[in-house]
Amino acid sequence: MFTFPTGVILAFLSVAVYGDICNLNNGMTDEARRTFLRMHNKFRSLVARGKAVDKLGGFAPKAAKMMKMGYSCAVEKSMMSWLDQCQWGHSSIEDVGENIYMTTKTKENMTVSAIKSTTAWFAELKDKGVGQANILTDEVFGRGVGHYTQMVWQSSTKLGCGVKWCDSMTFAGCQYVKQGNWFDEEIYEKGEPCSKCKCKKCKCDVKVGLCSIRK
Repeated sequence: MFTFPTGVILAFLSVAVYGDICNLNNGMTDEARRTFLRMHNKFRSLVARGKAVDKLGGFAPKAAKMMKMGYSCAVEKSMMSWLDQCQWGHSSIEDVGENIYMTTKTKENMTVSAIKSTTAWFAELKDKGVGQANILTDEVFGRGVGHYTQMVWQSSTKLGCGVKWCDSMTFAGCQYVKQGNWFDEEIYEKGEPCSKCKCKKCKCDVKVGLCSIRK
């Protein structure tokens, strides 16, 4: 169970104006989109800098090339196509990773949903643990950490998210490209932050420890 101090939530809230970042006319607000993206990069930064607590002891290993995520309207459209069904569970959409959140609170503020969902997904590291090997084995996945591992999967660099108000609950979710959560693979490369951010167009944000590709 997660509780959110009023001040934390209010800091993210603004007047709900349906946005034009994606121009999809699906009810999503730009503030919700920005919050989903901001929360993902905040948590990826914590991991990259060795500041994320792991239940199995200490902190998750630092990341040598944790990529800064960007927002994809095409991925959002895909995510909303599933959330519009108002069904609990994962979609069968191929070639994307996917995290889903549900609350019985009806018409929950979309920005609040973005904060609550991402915080709950990331909390799996602290509540269930991954370990220093940083490999997604069947055993590790079985602990119930799949939302966390998809959030910080190194090669997942784009996300698109949505919130849907259904009759008796609110659904939220994000899809990810490239798809993560491949068994027996490293979740991300371990090492000092940005130590492998060295491609021709790579740029490191030293303060947050995330790597991005210059356009």
